[in-house]
Amino acid sequence: MVESNSTRKKIKAEEKVAANSLRTLVYSIVMSVEDKVVLEDMINKLSQEADTMLDIINDIPKTHQRELLLGYKMLLQSGINAVDRRLTNL
Repeated sequence: MVESNSTRKKIKAEEKVAANSLRTLVYSIVMSVEDKVVLEDMINKLSQEADTMLDIINDIPKTHQRELLLGYKMLLQSGINAVDRRLTNL
């Protein structure tokens, strides 16, 4: 199903809020300025990549969107699982 313009705007707004929250957290933690800049850059790239990936998938033929979204979800879930494992070890 092709996303409506309002749905896409809502998703982008949610991504922006999440990225801003993470940036705020990074700048509230005591660490070197260099590390903060690197983390902020990575947050920006991650946010942009996710947004771009969803836009690209949204623009391809509808017959392939579901399988690509499921594959993308698996990729993201793998990253979430890695974070969960690290959290367990803290």
